[in-house]
Amino acid sequence: MRVAKPVELDHISQVLAKGACPICAFLKNDQASLLRGELQPDQVTGLCNFHAWALAAAGDRNSVAQTFLRVLHHELSTNGDPVDRCSVCSHLVQREVIHMKKLIEQMNGGLVLDWMKREGTFCRLHATHLRQLAPSRLQPAIDEIVERSTRALEVDLENLLRRTEAGKGIGGGALGRAAEFLVSQRGIGR
Repeated sequence: MRVAKPVELDHISQVLAKGACPICAFLKNDQASLLRGELQPDQVTGLCNFHAWALAAAGDRNSVAQTFLRVLHHELSTNGDPVDRCSVCSHLVQREVIHMKKLIEQMNGGLVLDWMKREGTFCRLHATHLRQLAPSRLQPAIDEIVERSTRALEVDLENLLRRTEAGKGIGGGALGRAAEFLVSQRGIGR
């Protein structure tokens, strides 16, 4: 599994892209940072399937070996009962809230909200979480963004079906956009 090299992200404008959830983009970058060494072996007590494999592929061998030994010893000390949830997932949940609060601040300013209404999207997971955190005046805008994104995705998927029935071309990313919209980006847990 390939894990992208993380980049320094300071502002929401760095992750705004048509058809992509900005919260997913922030979290994918955070996940890459955690897997590539930001999360030290002594900070890990549990790993989910996805993050164990991603860590094995992306991390420094010595650090990953130390991390796996720590998890192994922790599970042995609890009689094989993996009571701790994935440490990477836990860190991502904490960062998700931070990013959503920052996004809400930016949407209150107007320019980001205007752009999101025209071009942006949220995956369903982050739209639900964002709506819970957002002030009531922003909730209709979040719903509007999700409804516009749903309609656009329906059109893209129907076009894809027509093209494949006619024996023409590939999906042009419609399937990936649909997967992200429905369940968020790969590796971003619920």
